Amino acid sequence: MAAPSSPSCLLEEPRRLPPPPEDGMDTEEVVVEESRDWAELPRDVLLAVLSRLDHIEILMGPDMVCSPWRRAAMDEPELWRRIDMRFHYADDFYLTSRKFHQMVRAAMRRSAGRCEAFWGGAYVAETNLSLVGDAAPSLKSLRLIECRDMVDLAFKPVITMFPMLEELELSNCMHRFPITLEVIGDACPLLKRFRLSQGSFYSERVDDSAAMAIAMMPELRSLQLTADSLTNSGLELVLNGCPHLESLDIRSCYHVCMDDDMQAKCSRIKTLRHPEDSMDDYDLPFSYTIPRPCWSTTPIEYAWSCQSPY
Repeated sequence: MAAPSSPSCLLEEPRRLPPPPEDGMDTEEVVVEESRDWAELPRDVLLAVLSRLDHIEILMGPDMVCSPWRRAAMDEPELWRRIDMRFHYADDFYLTSRKFHQMVRAAMRRSAGRCEAFWGGAYVAETNLSLVGDAAPSLKSLRLIECRDMVDLAFKPVITMFPMLEELELSNCMHRFPITLEVIGDACPLLKRFRLSQGSFYSERVDDSAAMAIAMMPELRSLQLTADSLTNSGLELVLNGCPHLESLDIRSCYHVCMDDDMQAKCSRIKTLRHPEDSMDDYDLPFSYTIPRPCWSTTPIEYAWSCQSPY
């Protein structure tokens, strides 16, 4: 007897047996429902399913389901035009730095040179970004969140690989990037959106170095500079150096005093979030200590809060 053929897809629904006939029922009328083969999903439906996953999930799951799913995940460059690998942390039992590097390499290969956005998290390092730079010369969006291994001196030469960049985010990273910030203006002349957010929402240190670097990004339309140590002087540099700025978020930048003079200088900004504005809609984890701001006469207060990105 020939061996039974293997199912074409691991997600094939089991064949349901007919129920036992009830009294008075003609057994010949009982119909066995046909099993559904998930491998036969139309390609557009399958791509719609895959588009709801992040790209680490795609590489760890659908690739291993069946041949049609694997082909859809591998052979459709549009699926890899925007690559999202954020929010996978060190406690993910299946993910290591080496595996992450292999996944970045696979994702870049599948994008076939069409990748326009790369968003990464804890495992991103300069070696990964070098792969992205080599494979995605037209990258427009780079978002790095809670990176633990990226260091300033290594990041500086990598950022020069993205001359077409229009959006850049550096949020809650373990290290700061003062040297890299100095070259972004020249390396990424088309930059329109920049987010530089710290995980700790107050520092006694006063520092306008980031503001000085941002002032060299003249095409900026949107700037989120959360929990930075800039002062009014630094903010003036930003306003003067970024004449097209329309959206400015300086929440928890407690060394900025929004007095009448500074309010007047910010009057051209269409969307302005003040240092003391609520953080209720903030989308990343944070912790902060609230000092007595320069505009307040109330005593120093301390607070802590945390919000999950999930």
